[in-house]
Amino acid sequence: MKKYIFTLIFILSFSGFIKAQGGIPVYHDYLSDNLFLLHPSMAGASSCAKVRLTGRMQWFDIQDNPMLQTFSYHTHLGEEANNGIGVIIFNDRNGYHSQKGLQLAYAHHLNFGNGEYVNKLSFGLAGSFVQNQLDETTFDPNRVDPIISGEVQSAMYYNLDFGLSYHVQGFFFNATVKNALLMARDLYTSLEPLNLRNYVTSIGYYIGGDNNFHVEPSAMIQYKDYSGQVITDANLKFYFDFGTYNSFYLGASYRKDWDDQVNQEIYHNITPIMGLKISKFTFAYTYTYDLGEVPLSNSGFHQITLGYNFNCRKQLVRMGCPEIF
Repeated sequence: MKKYIFTLIFILSFSGFIKAQGGIPVYHDYLSDNLFLLHPSMAGASSCAKVRLTGRMQWFDIQDNPMLQTFSYHTHLGEEANNGIGVIIFNDRNGYHSQKGLQLAYAHHLNFGNGEYVNKLSFGLAGSFVQNQLDETTFDPNRVDPIISGEVQSAMYYNLDFGLSYHVQGFFFNATVKNALLMARDLYTSLEPLNLRNYVTSIGYYIGGDNNFHVEPSAMIQYKDYSGQVITDANLKFYFDFGTYNSFYLGASYRKDWDDQVNQEIYHNITPIMGLKISKFTFAYTYTYDLGEVPLSNSGFHQITLGYNFNCRKQLVRMGCPEIF
């Protein structure tokens, strides 16, 4: 009974993270050279094939705390690199709820550059297969509730993401419609919404050119169609190059949920970011700290990203954006 009550409090108190959640949660891992997690149009947009592993854990001092792991791979096809493919595998757990998924992506790239700078328009499409589970085996068997079965409930659904990206010199813009189809999960009750659409837009500019020091201001906006929830990120990153293929970056992201109320306050947080690239290997760490009152824990959100770049083609121009290096 205590676990059941705790689960209800957990879900209600932190509905900003899981409201109409379908597919990969949108955290801050995209800032670790991992925009492909958000936008299928970024598949193969880089000059290298990229493998990324991420691990995220929240609230170490809370039992059954939320955890997320992702594996992603994407690459260009052919010498002209006009096409790209990618795959994402993820495992997401939040209390007694979990979801596992597979996403396959294809992108087509149109290059308009004249040899002096990058000018690329990309279109992407991704199909997702997600299995949701709700573990009710530890709930009180004596509690009479027709919704609670006392078993592990499972439901699978599929959906589509599509979007576009545009890169010109140091400017980049990405827009994606996630969960574009109206699909029912039928896991909790028959009243679950069919509409899990999430519109995600990111924009930024890479300043620095051929210098060893670069600045990248960027922003991201999410809009959840069913609930009207609006979430914004304001980001700033500083890059320091040392050597031809080595760099180090520091940054911060400020996230604000304009609709969700936690303890009568608008939910918001701050996320410091650090990353290191040595030759073909990358490492990044982010830590998210809640700025409002958090009823369960103040231990924060930790995330690590490991990456490897390979099968790199020769650069025809000096690329402006790190995402397509």
